[in-house]
Amino acid sequence: MAGAPTFDTIIVGAGSAGCVLAGRLSVDPSRRILLVEAGGQPPEAAAIPSDWPTLFDTHVDWGFHTEAQPGCRGRRIFWPRGRMLGGSGSMNAMIYMRGLASDYDGWVAMGCLGWAFEDVLPAFLFSEDNPKFAGDPWHGTGGPLHVEDCSWLDPGEDAFVAAAEAAGHAHNPDFNGARQEGVGTYQFTIRGGERWGTFRAYLEPALARPNLTVKTGVTTTRIRIDKGRAQGIDCLVEGRQVRFDAPQVIVSAGAIGSPQLLLLSGIGPADELATIGIAPVADLPGVGKDLQDRINIQISFAAREPIGIGAWSDADMAASLEEWRRARTGPRVSPFVAAGGHVCSRFAEEPDLQLYGAVSPHRDYARFLYSGAGFTLHSTLQRPKSRGEIRLRSADPLEAPMIDPCYFLGEEARIDLDTLVEGVEINRAIAAKEPLAGMISHELSPSAECRSLEAIARHVRGHCSTLYHPSSSCRMGRDGLAVTDPETFGVHGVDGLAVVDASVFPRMISANLNATVVMVAERAAARFGAPGLETIA
Repeated sequence: MAGAPTFDTIIVGAGSAGCVLAGRLSVDPSRRILLVEAGGQPPEAAAIPSDWPTLFDTHVDWGFHTEAQPGCRGRRIFWPRGRMLGGSGSMNAMIYMRGLASDYDGWVAMGCLGWAFEDVLPAFLFSEDNPKFAGDPWHGTGGPLHVEDCSWLDPGEDAFVAAAEAAGHAHNPDFNGARQEGVGTYQFTIRGGERWGTFRAYLEPALARPNLTVKTGVTTTRIRIDKGRAQGIDCLVEGRQVRFDAPQVIVSAGAIGSPQLLLLSGIGPADELATIGIAPVADLPGVGKDLQDRINIQISFAAREPIGIGAWSDADMAASLEEWRRARTGPRVSPFVAAGGHVCSRFAEEPDLQLYGAVSPHRDYARFLYSGAGFTLHSTLQRPKSRGEIRLRSADPLEAPMIDPCYFLGEEARIDLDTLVEGVEINRAIAAKEPLAGMISHELSPSAECRSLEAIARHVRGHCSTLYHPSSSCRMGRDGLAVTDPETFGVHGVDGLAVVDASVFPRMISANLNATVVMVAERAAARFGAPGLETIA
């Protein structure tokens, strides 16, 4: 094995959290930081707001699939995850959303003191740069993460919002304000017509610092632990084994990669590790457990007129790309998920469904397209009851782990299915209202034939997908299944080792995850001594 360069801190994973940590911690010139990432530079498509679905199943996507899901008619469901600088934050839809205050107050009720909404709001404000709401107590300005309205809206998106209001849903001008419920248009981490995730906002400005080393194409295979303390990492670089030493290792590899790396390092359920030949270092039965994901179901409609992405010709696609490259204007500045909202099903007093009105007739986010123009209306669980797990298949670090979200399994998780069935009915009611109704010709198969509740439930089982928001597989807490400490982010029973990403969420939040990952990373950076951030720790 090659020699071991020494650093003060090693960060594993240059995703949303890793970029924040690298940018914040390297402000101290005396602190030697190493950031390692399995992928490389983001391609041009990652910068183009409209093109995020085109990154799926490419070299910048881990391209995971779940285990066969009994609750989903035996399907293995596609789970894309970013494999590049910026991680999944370089291929997401860029929606900026914090969730409900009760999400974070619920974390406190689970034993995570110091994580109430009033505790975390300052960190959200600290990171945010939102000129539209300058001076608003719910928003921040001057932070690295630029947030703005989408500068280009398709007429079909306006029609969805108007129809949703006609269906009885109140207009909401700010989903991150005093209330979340209602319909309107989302805000995005976009700046000047380009994606503005944590790679651009936090890491790029720090790359010139001599105390920050960023290495791409590095597959971390193990955290080296000696006498209960992390000492560094072992990696593969161009097929060669390499080691790096540091007294502090922070794992920010995401809700799949972080538990996988802990398990490969002997941290996890001792009995499970022993069965695949890994010597247990710390018996933590919760590693990889409590996996949660926001399940999504879509129904599509054909349009009476050429509208949205489905109406684009090859010439339209070429012209819009040329305009974006030249001026950063036009339809390519839109993620095409600006119209949406948060609504309550009959099972909840707070929003438990998130809606999207996409002007594209598709399934599984454009992996399957209808031949003409149209709409796809999505409904997504805010707080799923389903609980799954990440497990190793073997001790081989290059073998993808088992991902089993256990969708709809168990008595408590039955409400997930019932809520999504109601989500289909809510979207159908919106589609029946003007001005959307006049633009729609008919509902498309395979949902069109599903009219009874039983048929809709079967459709949900057969066509639901992830909304790409896995969390909680290394959750914070102090109970027997908790993996990380809510105050220090440290892994229980191992000194010098921390986890900072969506895997530490005690419970899923009621929103897209990226803004909350940034908040968690900001608080972690403060806890680890980033200068000037002590007030938000």
